[in-house]
Amino acid sequence: MVPLTTRSRRENGFTLVELLVVLVLAGVVVAAICQSLQSNQRFYRSQSQLLDVEEGLRAVAQLVPAELRELNARGGDIVAMGRDSITLRAMRSLGVICAPPNVSAGTIVIADSLSFGWRAVDPSRDRALVFRDGDETSADDDRWLDFGVAGVRSGVACGDGSAGTTLRLTGPTSDLDGVSAGSPLRTYERVTYRLYTDDQGLSWLGERGYSDGAWSALSPVAGPLRRAGGLSFDYYDSAGAPAAAAPGVVRIGVAVRGLSAGPIAVPGRTTSGRQYEDSVVVQVALRNN
Repeated sequence: MVPLTTRSRRENGFTLVELLVVLVLAGVVVAAICQSLQSNQRFYRSQSQLLDVEEGLRAVAQLVPAELRELNARGGDIVAMGRDSITLRAMRSLGVICAPPNVSAGTIVIADSLSFGWRAVDPSRDRALVFRDGDETSADDDRWLDFGVAGVRSGVACGDGSAGTTLRLTGPTSDLDGVSAGSPLRTYERVTYRLYTDDQGLSWLGERGYSDGAWSALSPVAGPLRRAGGLSFDYYDSAGAPAAAAPGVVRIGVAVRGLSAGPIAVPGRTTSGRQYEDSVVVQVALRNN
């Protein structure tokens, strides 16, 4: 008979075969968990890239048409036009002159309650368009006067005592003698939108502005986009034919083609394993033409 203590010691232990089986099963479980985690990582990374493309397309489709819609091509708002870029006078604010201009000082006052815009007037970036009616009985002398903005001072009074803001203008200020209270004023800045490629090889819709006499560096607005054809502009005249020059443009077609930064891995998608692409095309009629 085997002693009781020896039998208990043998029954409480593990054989080498049992240990090998446990190790194999543990390895299978760990491998399955790692594979699941990697699959989830690829899926969420792909979903993030899909969202980046869609959000980039939406951003371009909202921003660029909003800028183009306000243009007056005959009035010089399109500074330069290209296949993958456009330079324009982008409107930034609208106001109403609330007191007779000071012609000698070159200043005007706009009503705070009737001023609207994306931001406050910035003398380093903005210029002002002032409507000059001149002879109120004739439309022949009506025109928009283009001035630089040398300074802005708030907390002044309009002709009726309401709050206003003074703009000190530069340029042909003697022409302000034909401007009356109630005339509209618009401010604009020169902006370029174009397709560009960064140092990592990704393409974006880029923007640069003209400030203090120089162009700023391009900064990304939306993307990533396709390197070739990621952004394209088509310019049409009133007959629907390609416009030969900027003053004849009445409609602009904008095509944006997004491309994910890397391949996607989403089950069920035909593009799985390749970079994701999507596009949007917008036709914009210039409101002031």
